[in-house]
Amino acid sequence: MELSNHISILKRGKRFIIVFTLLITLAAFLFSYLRPVAYSASISFAVKRINKVETIYYDDSYFGIQAADLFSQTVISWFLTPSVLLDIYDRAGIDPQIGSLERFVNRFKTKKYSAQNIVVRFTEKNEETAQTIARTIAEVMEEKAATLNQTADNKAVFEITGEKPVIVKNRTNIALITVIGFVVGLTTSIILVYLYRYFRPPTQSKVNIHSENIS
Repeated sequence: MELSNHISILKRGKRFIIVFTLLITLAAFLFSYLRPVAYSASISFAVKRINKVETIYYDDSYFGIQAADLFSQTVISWFLTPSVLLDIYDRAGIDPQIGSLERFVNRFKTKKYSAQNIVVRFTEKNEETAQTIARTIAEVMEEKAATLNQTADNKAVFEITGEKPVIVKNRTNIALITVIGFVVGLTTSIILVYLYRYFRPPTQSKVNIHSENIS
């Protein structure tokens, strides 16, 4: 197809391209502008071994790191346990608004950066709620760690210390989303014009050809 044919197709579909592109651009702008404000929270936990087992048969420091790694994995599993998460919300006095168990346990993202460093991230609608949940998470984790993996004389082997949470307001880049909407709208409208050109009924093509010959 020659360049003149492409220009002709685009000219015929100019009105549709303009209207469609403007609608998609406007939709992208409204989506970004009216998007609810959210706050991302991150809280890190240090896993410390507080009661070492003295022995002359092996290097306890090495096995201590291995034990801490296993214990950290256990801590991560708590955030995949609905009952533990529900306990956090109950203590915080916040309605968890559980729609499904899958979405409920996916609210919290945990990552183990080392055997003794765990980071928990989550998102809430307002800063106060995020602060309350972060504080409650630290309390629950510290309590559960104190009652788990105890020695024969009922001493905790590990303790978890929560650091100060970092809470950041999510800012929507309205300009970027609007530009992306414009590009997507323009590209899609041109594709639709070409699809209409090549897949329109044959009878319509004949009528157009006949009209052009008469003119």
